[in-house]
Amino acid sequence: MTAIQQHTIRQFGVNSSEEMEPLMMGIGLSAAPALVLPDTATCGETQRLLLEQPQAACIVVCDRKQRPVGLVMSDAFYIQMNAEYEPEHLYELPISRLMNLHPLKVDFATPPGIVRERAESRPSRTRKDAIVVTREGEFFGVVLPENL
Repeated sequence: MTAIQQHTIRQFGVNSSEEMEPLMMGIGLSAAPALVLPDTATCGETQRLLLEQPQAACIVVCDRKQRPVGLVMSDAFYIQMNAEYEPEHLYELPISRLMNLHPLKVDFATPPGIVRERAESRPSRTRKDAIVVTREGEFFGVVLPENL
């Protein structure tokens, strides 16, 4: 297990009587658990899981080795499902048809400032998508942009 330490940094020009800022090492400390589905899941299975867990903001889609391969944001999923005249034909389609195939993925140890920059530089349609956090290549958790 990697030890995560909290450091205190002194900003240049700040004397010791002023407050110092704690620097948290790695975005992984801010990651929260998320729902996970295998990459073999269908849109129907995804919808059932979201209906069972209505508070979930997203679902991370992982391969057999628990590596994230996609992201389903619940709001975008429902918009896509409702945009179809007859969404029933989507139920049996693989979730890869509706998921974001290229979500922002960062390693557990990535500094929050770098994650924030990368998140803000995404296209506007994905700027509010969750950020997928990995540890040694495997899914660890998610960070919502508003929590950066």
